[in-house]
Amino acid sequence: MQILNSVAFEMNAQEIQRRLGISADSEDWHNVQEIMQEMNKTIQAQAAYKPCYIQQKKNETVTIENINFSSKVLRKNLEEVQIIFPFVVSLGKNVDEMLKKKDDFIQQYYLDTIANVALQDLLQSLCAHLQSEYNIEQLSYMSPGSLQDWPIEQQRPLFMLLGNVEGEIGVRLAPSMLMHPSKSESGMFFPTEVTFFNCQLCPHANCPSRKAAYDEEKAREYGVL
Repeated sequence: MQILNSVAFEMNAQEIQRRLGISADSEDWHNVQEIMQEMNKTIQAQAAYKPCYIQQKKNETVTIENINFSSKVLRKNLEEVQIIFPFVVSLGKNVDEMLKKKDDFIQQYYLDTIANVALQDLLQSLCAHLQSEYNIEQLSYMSPGSLQDWPIEQQRPLFMLLGNVEGEIGVRLAPSMLMHPSKSESGMFFPTEVTFFNCQLCPHANCPSRKAAYDEEKAREYGVL
């Protein structure tokens, strides 16, 4: 398992502003910028990943280092792939503490939105690192629990594959399969010619985190409709 401590990334202010629906010249945006500055001092960005080679592919399963992962979508995405990068990234426990200390509902909402965007920015920083380190032109990723086809219970084999994630970067997998600190994300990066987004297979409307439109034709192609 490879560890990246103090991962550098730039917080996407435009995306934060878009999700909050706040104009740049408003007093609210000034307050949000102050919270962003406070969070920047609080974040302890870390990442753990592991380059792995796929052992076996069956109809709806993929075997990696004798650990099985069950998902039709994952299996299809890895059809032409030999190497994958399971990962966990985290903003650190101090962000959770910061969230707990905010007793104002609006500030909690601002802080939670900022943290969610920062987590995605951290993920993109890891993606750029992997592309550079392994000379890969393009990567996509999937996360357990993001689609019904790959449920959150698949966190367990993912953490088994990576190793001692808690000991290395302090991210613990709870019996509920949720991660602590809460502002953490896990999944698998994989090389791809065409960028894949989980959102393309998810019909839920009005999702603030949506990165791509729902594609019914693609959902049929992947066998999840």
